[in-house]
Amino acid sequence: MHHPSLRNLSLPIRVRLHLLTAVTVLFLSVYGKIVCPFIDTLSFSRLLFGLSLVYLFQVAAREWFYYQFPRSFFSVSLPRHGFHLSVLTWLLAGIVASLLHAYLYADFHWASHLKLLSGYWGLGAGILSQLEYVILEKHLRRTHPTSPSISHETITRRLMEGFAIFTVVPALMMILVSFRFVFEGYAERGAAFEVLFLGGSFVIAALFVSWRYGQALREDCNHLTTAVQTISDGSFHVNVDTSRSDELGKVAGGINIMAQGLLLRERIRDAFGRFVNPEVADSFIKNYSEEDTIIKMGGERRKVAILMADIRGFTPLSESLEPEELTRLLNSYFSVMVEVVQKHGGMVDKFIGDAIMVVFGLSDERSNPSLDGVRAALEMRKQLEIFNQSQSRQGMINLENGIGIHTGEVVAGYIGSADRLEFTVIGHAVNMAARIESQTKSPNPPILFSQTVADALQGELPVRLVTQADLKGISQSVKLFTVA
Repeated sequence: MHHPSLRNLSLPIRVRLHLLTAVTVLFLSVYGKIVCPFIDTLSFSRLLFGLSLVYLFQVAAREWFYYQFPRSFFSVSLPRHGFHLSVLTWLLAGIVASLLHAYLYADFHWASHLKLLSGYWGLGAGILSQLEYVILEKHLRRTHPTSPSISHETITRRLMEGFAIFTVVPALMMILVSFRFVFEGYAERGAAFEVLFLGGSFVIAALFVSWRYGQALREDCNHLTTAVQTISDGSFHVNVDTSRSDELGKVAGGINIMAQGLLLRERIRDAFGRFVNPEVADSFIKNYSEEDTIIKMGGERRKVAILMADIRGFTPLSESLEPEELTRLLNSYFSVMVEVVQKHGGMVDKFIGDAIMVVFGLSDERSNPSLDGVRAALEMRKQLEIFNQSQSRQGMINLENGIGIHTGEVVAGYIGSADRLEFTVIGHAVNMAARIESQTKSPNPPILFSQTVADALQGELPVRLVTQADLKGISQSVKLFTVA
């Protein structure tokens, strides 16, 4: 990323800043001719020529500072660094102007040189440098909108800084003028002290009020930034005070609306994740949350392991139980099985009555879906025993299941219509897993898997050949294995 610096500022913005500096030359020339009893003896062109020399010095000094110090050595933003350099050039220009003025016009009273210095320092370093700050900041934000910020500057500090300068500098100038009037015999000393008292009192009062306002503004800004950070951290239970009637109140209201929308989205994601796999829900929301995004049906080929688990004797069991009791039994059983499946990286594709269809290998993080599927099946059987023990203690019915596993290529994606979609996997491997599961009845063990699964378990789990069976819809007989 290209980082901006004062050294590579464009020519138009440089000219704009230098022209703003020229305002002081014109102002001091007019002021000197109209007001100062010493300077008004000079011709306007001579006075303008001397101040123009100072102007050229200030332009050269600014350019030299920009070249030598393109970025700050401290943790301040580039616009503020430019502001610091601007203040420095104004201070130097004031000193140079006063010395040049004293050299050229040695017979002028020292107050004349002091007024020139106060003009550069008060008008330039005090007020115009603030305007230069705003111009430079606006330019850099427009030309480098994505540049990283290396510092944190509060809005309250900016407001307090500007308010203090725009209050103190004019008051100080008026006080200096009043004492000049006394010195030059235009006013009594008491009048000057009255101006000093009133100016100082109003400045102190104004600064106190602005300080109190700054505190209140800082508190409101902190509430906003805290709310934004809370949302950024993933917590959307945010409610910012919207009692302010200005723009900050509108921002607070917008943050509350945004937080409510994000909270609703998370609730939808959570609810959606209960109907499909959470990873599928996250992927779907990420891919199709943008406006005008067209839902793409179909899918991609993936090599996965398919696990089918079915409850044995479910039909007579369903006839002997009330629907409510049967539903509670299935929900309890499925809760145990699903927890095991997710622990081993499996995705519950669907519930088919009393059966569960699970897919392993859709996540790239898992390198051996066959091993994951078999380990999940072993733990499912173990957890079923614990489940049945709990059922027996409560005098309730025990369950028995069979689990078939096959690894092969499928198409994973969205099927259905634009109005009703379902994420699933389709292919011969799904049918094979279902047919293998149908063989998990006595005298066969409750866990059976195909040759492809057995091959993937070499060196991981011991396996043994159980039988070679003719499966419905499969042209050739299939070797079936289980864990030894």
